[in-house]
Amino acid sequence: MHVSQNLLVLVLCAQLNVLCVMGGLDLQCGVIEPVPSAVELHTEFTATCVLFESCIRQHVANADDMYWKFQQHKVPKEQYTKINDTAIRITVNITDELNSPLTCNVMLHGQVEHNIYGIFLNKGFPPEKPQNLTCIVHQAGKSLSDTMLCTWNPGRESHLDTRYTLKAQTITNTYENISRIDEGELKMTTMPVFVNMMIWVEAENQLGKSTSKQSYLDPVDVVKPSPPEIEKISSEKEFPNSLVVSWNLILNPLLFKLKYNIRYRSASSSDWTEVPLSETGSSIKSFRLQDLKPYTEYRVSVRCIKEDGFGYWSDWSKEMSATTPEAKPSGKPDLWRVIGPSDSDKNRLVTLMWKDPDPSVANGKILGYEVEIEAGRYPAVKRFTVNGTSADYTLTEGATYRITVAAFNSKGQSPRASLVIPADSQKELPSVEDLKAFPQDGKLRVEWKAARKITEYVVEWCAMMEEGGGCSTESIEWQRVSASSINTFLKGDIKPLKRYKISVFPVYSGTPGACRSVEEYLKQGCPTIGPTVRTRKKERNGALLEWNLIPFMSRNGFIRNYTIFYQAEGGVEESITVDYANRQYTLTSLGTNTMYAVHVSANTDAGSKNGSEFTFTTLKFAPGEIEAIVVPVCLGFLFTAVVTLLFCFNKRDLIKKHIWPQVPDPGNSRIANWSPDSPVRHNFSPKEQVCPEGIITDFSVINIENDNIDDYNKASDSLKKGKYTSEEHSSGIGGSSCMSSPRQSVSDSDEADSAQTTSSTVQYSSVVATSYRGQLPSAPVFTRSESTQPLLDCEERPEDQHLYGNLNGFNREGQPQNSEQGVRHPSRLYFKRPRMINEDADPSCDSLGFCPADEVTLQDSAATGTSQPDRERQTVPRNGINASLERNETKSYVPQQNGYRAQ
Repeated sequence: MHVSQNLLVLVLCAQLNVLCVMGGLDLQCGVIEPVPSAVELHTEFTATCVLFESCIRQHVANADDMYWKFQQHKVPKEQYTKINDTAIRITVNITDELNSPLTCNVMLHGQVEHNIYGIFLNKGFPPEKPQNLTCIVHQAGKSLSDTMLCTWNPGRESHLDTRYTLKAQTITNTYENISRIDEGELKMTTMPVFVNMMIWVEAENQLGKSTSKQSYLDPVDVVKPSPPEIEKISSEKEFPNSLVVSWNLILNPLLFKLKYNIRYRSASSSDWTEVPLSETGSSIKSFRLQDLKPYTEYRVSVRCIKEDGFGYWSDWSKEMSATTPEAKPSGKPDLWRVIGPSDSDKNRLVTLMWKDPDPSVANGKILGYEVEIEAGRYPAVKRFTVNGTSADYTLTEGATYRITVAAFNSKGQSPRASLVIPADSQKELPSVEDLKAFPQDGKLRVEWKAARKITEYVVEWCAMMEEGGGCSTESIEWQRVSASSINTFLKGDIKPLKRYKISVFPVYSGTPGACRSVEEYLKQGCPTIGPTVRTRKKERNGALLEWNLIPFMSRNGFIRNYTIFYQAEGGVEESITVDYANRQYTLTSLGTNTMYAVHVSANTDAGSKNGSEFTFTTLKFAPGEIEAIVVPVCLGFLFTAVVTLLFCFNKRDLIKKHIWPQVPDPGNSRIANWSPDSPVRHNFSPKEQVCPEGIITDFSVINIENDNIDDYNKASDSLKKGKYTSEEHSSGIGGSSCMSSPRQSVSDSDEADSAQTTSSTVQYSSVVATSYRGQLPSAPVFTRSESTQPLLDCEERPEDQHLYGNLNGFNREGQPQNSEQGVRHPSRLYFKRPRMINEDADPSCDSLGFCPADEVTLQDSAATGTSQPDRERQTVPRNGINASLERNETKSYVPQQNGYRAQ
């Protein structure tokens, strides 16, 4: 039963738009009064919360424990008014910031909060009076529709549900319809015409009600006709500037009459031209449009309204187009020229170019062009017809040409366009100054300083295909600018990422002056491809980099500079920026024998593009460093070799004597001229040089006593018994003196062997016994030498024989050269082969090996058995002589290691 009561109370609260909060308290704890359905914004609202006596007794609470809240916002105490211990009042200004619900609460002991009662507040405004009530009746077929549509202005937003009612009343009938907020319609059985009808609107919501001003109207005066239907548009050949427009009537003329409004425009324009209403103010079915352009397509449409002007204009009819007839061209072609350089005959090729007359002045289809060329010094005029818009012509040297071009169609010929081309020798007229171009608002703007006394400017441009190059004739465009302007926007299809060459020509009474040119992009971008880098030269601590020029069509902008990025293996990347004009750069301060990765970026105003990466390794040695070491070493070696060769050449005799000692040739020996039976006297001085230097190295003179001669002869006989062939004793160095002879020994035992050894061996002979200082020797004794060694150089060369002629001591007849020295001496002398020059020698000897000899007088006659007069003074060399005498040395030569044997 208790649960049923609670549900009933909740339903009642919902219907009364109040919030019932039990919060653990009884339902009869309190109430809020009043409970409005809605409250008006920006007005004050007063509410009272009453606490029941049962609640006061049960919870010991009163008005001091009560407080108000808007949702979670607590209302300040200053806005409370205490009525008594059980009631409290609040007054607040209703704003958009105050959110529902509004609740009354009580704070119990223990700071326990309980809701007593709550209400929802619908905030808004009462409806305003509708304004500007208007109605319209549409045409249906050839009569009027049975529905009237009305609209009005409801005023400000009420924020509450508002109902609008459209009402109409005639003398006999009343019509009403509940409508939307700002429009409604009244449906009638038949639309009343030619009667007054009162119409108004009522608006109502929870806060109030309002009614619009009542309007009186005749439905015929608010009619909007349907658009007319254009039947046709016709032209007449005799009237190229007019068109005739015809249409059908669309409304029963018994209801009312209509008037029409006509508009037209060319197909190339979006601007309409309307015919004045004064010319179409009557009920007509056609109209002639005048002052049109010949051979121009026009679009026409028509609308209508009640003839007296009441009601609404119909919508414009569907457009219909037509073309006016042709007429003679009224405008001339736009003529220009491109002059080429002079050839070898000083003739110039000129390309004449012209544009079709604008369609607005062409007045028809252009069939061709008539060109006239008049040379200054030639009276005749050359005239020809061209179907296209260009022609080439060769200008001769030194002549000024006047060229005219006229267009013609089926109706006639246009005015002529003229152009003067001065002679190439004529001075050019001044050009404009300070020419510049830049993009602006998606177009290319060109500016310049004005020239004096000009008639117009010609601005020429073309899309460039290569840097620094010209443009093809087909791509050249131009436009004319009035003399009063110093700037213009280029007209035509100007594309981004393309470079344009822009030239401005001042024109002086038909004669173009000198041009001034500039290059510019409408919009720049990053290059399509980057530069390809390579090394042109590598060094020990640097490298010369070179990169290619990006193709012109791939640049997409002005390349301002290049950035070189390089990085050593495992190092940090570095960069260097160089000017656009440079396509080579030398990297310095690089590591030796180090690998580097490098790439080059091309930079434009819009961005950059990196090229492909390239790697290279610096050199271990700088160029020429190895050559700087090798070349001096080689030159030093060569110099040493040359000096050595020169030294050897200058000292060849000395070197030859040490390496290949000279041995006398027995075949050239003159010992054969010596007569063994003839006494020979030696007539040479001990101070004379016996042999030239280098021939005899050293020798000794030994006195042999008579007692030793027999021993010597015995030794000589023992030598005769042994024969040695040249093959056995061909090695070694011979010890012959300069007195050697190639003849055989005169010994009896050698006569039989002389014949068989002549061809293979050369017998050496030496004087065993001789005289010293003019002493006549006894019978000369010769010994045989079977050595095959060549003779000394002094014996081979006759021209050197004078050097040792005194050494022989004999003339060619075997007689002593000095008779005073022909005294015979019992002592015998023989020559002994001494040591080589490289053996240890007495430093007191001269270069030939001769040592000074001391003369000793032998006075001891008792020991020798002879008196002093019987003995001659004998001279014995100091060095090595006494030793030889003591050893009784009987050999003619010292023992040789190279195969010589004792003789």
